[in-house]
Amino acid sequence: MSETRVLHRVRILAGLSLGLFLLLSFRGEGDPLGQTGQGSPQRGPNHTYKIRGVTVSLEEMRRFDAFLGPRGARVVPFRRVPGPLPIPGGVAVPGEFPSPGVPGESAATGSGAPWEEIPLSPPGTAPAATAAALPLLASFPGIMDVSLGGLRVIPPDTDGAVGPAHVVSLVNRGYVVHDKTTGAPLAGLISLQAFWAALGTAAGQPAADPFDPRIIYDQYSGRFVAISDSGGDGNPSWVLVGISNASDPTLGWTLFAIDADATSPGQFADFPGLGLDPTSVYISDNMFNNPPLGSFVGVKLWVVDKASLLAGGPITVSEFINNTIGASWQPAHAFGPTTVNYMANEGWTDRQNSTHRWVRIERFSYPGPVLTDLGFIRVADYGFDPLGGAPQAGCGQTIDTGDTRLQNVVLRGGHLWSTHHLDDPVNNGVGKAEVAWYEVDPTLANPAGSNAALQQGRVSDPVRWYYYPSIAVNDSGSVALGFSGSDAGTFAGGFYTGRRAIDPSGTMAPVGLLKGGLESYYQTFSGTANRWGDYSTTSLDPSDGRTFWTIQEFAGQQVGGTCPTKDTGRWGTWWGSFRSGCSTNADCDDGIVCNGAETCDVASGSCLAGTPPTCDDGNACTADSCDSASNACVHVPIPAPGPVGDTLQGAQGSATVATTLTWSTISAASLYNTYRGTVPSSLMAGRTPIYDHVCFESGDAAGNGATLSTDAIVPPVGGAFYYLVDGENACGEGPLGTAPDGTPTPNTSPCPTPP
Repeated sequence: MSETRVLHRVRILAGLSLGLFLLLSFRGEGDPLGQTGQGSPQRGPNHTYKIRGVTVSLEEMRRFDAFLGPRGARVVPFRRVPGPLPIPGGVAVPGEFPSPGVPGESAATGSGAPWEEIPLSPPGTAPAATAAALPLLASFPGIMDVSLGGLRVIPPDTDGAVGPAHVVSLVNRGYVVHDKTTGAPLAGLISLQAFWAALGTAAGQPAADPFDPRIIYDQYSGRFVAISDSGGDGNPSWVLVGISNASDPTLGWTLFAIDADATSPGQFADFPGLGLDPTSVYISDNMFNNPPLGSFVGVKLWVVDKASLLAGGPITVSEFINNTIGASWQPAHAFGPTTVNYMANEGWTDRQNSTHRWVRIERFSYPGPVLTDLGFIRVADYGFDPLGGAPQAGCGQTIDTGDTRLQNVVLRGGHLWSTHHLDDPVNNGVGKAEVAWYEVDPTLANPAGSNAALQQGRVSDPVRWYYYPSIAVNDSGSVALGFSGSDAGTFAGGFYTGRRAIDPSGTMAPVGLLKGGLESYYQTFSGTANRWGDYSTTSLDPSDGRTFWTIQEFAGQQVGGTCPTKDTGRWGTWWGSFRSGCSTNADCDDGIVCNGAETCDVASGSCLAGTPPTCDDGNACTADSCDSASNACVHVPIPAPGPVGDTLQGAQGSATVATTLTWSTISAASLYNTYRGTVPSSLMAGRTPIYDHVCFESGDAAGNGATLSTDAIVPPVGGAFYYLVDGENACGEGPLGTAPDGTPTPNTSPCPTPP
């Protein structure tokens, strides 16, 4: 029987006790396909939930942090899952198959596979695509391993997302919103428990023990979506879901809690995956038996109807349960229009002790959601050795590299892109970690696994180990990877690389350093493993669809001693942005008109600066410039020169009656026009004048000087002459001035422009 649970959506007032969480009712909805979800190729959800939520502001989250008080250090365990698993039906591999990166080397032998004719070449390795590491465009710190009320957590589970104006860090330690341009914190640090605290923090409540956070920016709706697991290990298990109230993540969140063990008592959820598409949000989790067994049971998948999520709830959640399809599924973050979505996992093989490997693909479709098992895609061999601990400089304690599970999946243009770290193709007992990445056409998946990945590659180094990668793909088909790395001579730090769509198949640019480690790292707290990871994030900037951002972990400065002294290490996280090099001029266009049109040097993948436009419209009477505010050329009319004003002086000669006028030059005037009018005796008392002036001299028509004019005519008896002078240039003649009443002085008989 399926169940529907409904939670009130409550506005929390800061200062109230935590845990305003209420279960109201249940209702049942059977699997619409009549399937149990156990090994069926196509199945509907096992259960449907309706859940109400809680709206909370960042200020309320800060207050919750104060209410929660001191908390101790904790380790989030790494829970291993079975693998590799045999492909159902017992596919076997004929003949010999080349190891990745080792042409001609035999990996294994066998017989009887339906894909024996597939030309599966070894994956490419970095470097190859471009001559130099891709330059960083931005670089700033994320969240650091600092104690707040005694709270410290390992590992960080490094995650974050990028919106139009903000960068968000969300790790086991907490939540910070950064200014996208400067990296300066705008909100936070808020602890992870305080972020979710409005759902209730008492024992057994949803926010009692959150861990494994994930966050992505939903480019379809303009919101951030976050999840975390919480509880477990004998306590009630929850999956927490949050959506920002706007594209600005400082404006509060609406939070929801899915009861992860309501339909599977005695189990708990771990290692969530998060994806989305235009209509839905997808969450995956591994399920384990409660202690003392603690064994892997299967997977649960939740599909959240996005329309109900954007409306603030109640949200509609469809739950799928399966114990036959392996572990650690990663739902895809889709880009562009799509009516379906996918999820993938890895670690499928043909037989025991084989290094042959496949990834498995499942499809979500609608009406539904309906989940269909598409089958398998062949990838290059791995599993020659178990993964080893990564060496680091200054300390013999190695860094835990977990296992080979996929880290994230992107759906772009109908193809899936994914990445993980695995052992190098050298069977020497070391298990040196390197990064693998894949491009897969999901329509080629089938139960026999008879088709291969469209493209795949490895990022490796003769000395350095690489681990915990993440992948992103932009709208031009360029790809970016971010990951951790270390070796016996290098402290653990963050690295990155990328490729263009036109680069040779399977290749990446040389690896670039995002943030170098500062010192050795050794932290176990109550555990035994020197925990790192468990994942990282590489994402796409929604502002331009081209720029990549990655947040990676690095080893900070030791505190209270040095390795091998236990728990002296400190982790940090670091953000950086970059582009994967250009393929066309469009890849370089920054959209800014005033710095010119950038062009692409395809050979090097470098963008070349443009030449700023002159904006010349060919009109001498406009001032031409490029205006950054309007991002366009503007042409402002050049005003004609005005009157000469108070510089106009008149004098009458003693020997003659001639009047001589002089004035000073004014800016932009190339010549001057003199006007003469008459003031009759009736207006000499100062009443409003009647203007009757006409052109007296156009330019220097008399030839007696550009700023001088002589009038030999005598005014009428009892009256007077008045004179006006203005400037003129190629753009026209200026005004004659202003009348006593403030109106412009009329000019009904302008001077002709001299030839």
